[in-house]
Amino acid sequence: MVEAITRPTQIEISQKALKNNVAVVKRVSGAEKIFLAVKSNAYGLGLIPTAKAAVAGGVYGLAVAIIDEALALRHERITAPILILGISPAEYAELMAVQHIMATVVSLDWLQEAAQYLTGEQRLHVSLGVDTGMGRIGFRDRQSLSEAIDYVQAHRDIFDYVGLATHFAESDSADTDYFNMQLQRWHKLTDGLPEPEYYHVANSGAAMYHANEVPHEVIRVGTVLYGVEPSRGELWDGRELAPVMALRSEMNFVKELPAGEGISYSHKYTTSENEWIGTVPIGYGDGWLRKMTGFHVIVDGQYAPIVGQVAMDQLMIRLPHEYPNGTKVTLIGKDGGLENTIEDVAQHADLAPWEIMTGMQDRLHRILVD
Repeated sequence: MVEAITRPTQIEISQKALKNNVAVVKRVSGAEKIFLAVKSNAYGLGLIPTAKAAVAGGVYGLAVAIIDEALALRHERITAPILILGISPAEYAELMAVQHIMATVVSLDWLQEAAQYLTGEQRLHVSLGVDTGMGRIGFRDRQSLSEAIDYVQAHRDIFDYVGLATHFAESDSADTDYFNMQLQRWHKLTDGLPEPEYYHVANSGAAMYHANEVPHEVIRVGTVLYGVEPSRGELWDGRELAPVMALRSEMNFVKELPAGEGISYSHKYTTSENEWIGTVPIGYGDGWLRKMTGFHVIVDGQYAPIVGQVAMDQLMIRLPHEYPNGTKVTLIGKDGGLENTIEDVAQHADLAPWEIMTGMQDRLHRILVD
């Protein structure tokens, strides 16, 4: 998709906030090394600028979902360790080895197939995934996991056993029954097995609320480093975290309409008196959902409601009085004494904050600030 660099709508990525959150997470979790999940375009913030800011801000490694994301990082000469969280086709084993990309492995069959492609020029770094209750990918019994480790160690010329991991399905809730069950399974499956360089089992919730119960020297987090409190206020207020993302635009057309005029598709909003209406160049084609009708953006330190249906590329807001074209509009972020958080947007849309973030489209221009 084309990136709209000529349009005033853009996502701001705060380097200062990201660095702050790295420090907070390290202090709370006791982690020495953090892998930041930058999959899905860094949760919508922008893969390359966010990855660069994260490494500069103290992140040790980066976690992605697919090979292509890892290669995009290497293409930008980012040299930090990279972990692929999903299953990669075995035929790309040599490519991952040469690019120093860590593969998640969940079966002995995969290792045996990958061995056919590895030349030994570079060893493939492998992290073995264990399914303790997520029900997604991973070894589910100790014997098959042990056999895979044995195979890797018996083929040290082409493999390097560097990681052992699981993923908690529910680590950010006051109800800890399922978390405890997964933790017990983890110990049952892995205790006494050869130890790799990285035990990475702590996601954002486990790192922030269960650090004393899980291996936490190396953690693998996402939302919390982006300034989103994982439990959404249930376990922590998250005040020490700083929002990394802001979304801003400006009005490109302002007009006064008389009473009785319809706004946008289907005329679900009609002016009740003379009203000043501003048009803002962002819409659901950018990931600003139609559900956001009625949400209040911030203009000149004042709230202004979105009126009428959000269109694909534009939306309209009701203004307290006339403003000139080019007046700044804050959709997410601070303006004056007011702030719209990602959580505010999520609550209005009845979605999780990370759904809002990852829904931000490539057309939005992204910039690093501070």
